[in-house]
Amino acid sequence: MLKPTEDIRNRLTFAYRGYDLEVTRALSGWLVGMYPRTADLPILARNNFIARDENRGVAQAKKRIDWALL
Repeated sequence: MLKPTEDIRNRLTFAYRGYDLEVTRALSGWLVGMYPRTADLPILARNNFIARDENRGVAQAKKRIDWALL
C-alpha cells in the first residue's frame, strides 16, 4: 500500500547505537518506532509508542535502547 507524500514529509529518522528511530507526527502526538539495523541486536518487545513531545519521545526511545543493551 502506498503512503501519501504528506506522511513521509512528517517522518524523521535518527540512528542511535545500531537502531533506527523513526519519529512520525500522529494525531495525538508523535509516534516513535525503534528498529534494529543488524540481526545481532535485540528486538525490543515494544518497538512503537506515542509521545506528546518529539524531543521527549526521542529521549525515551534512547533510554529504552540503552536499557535493552545492558
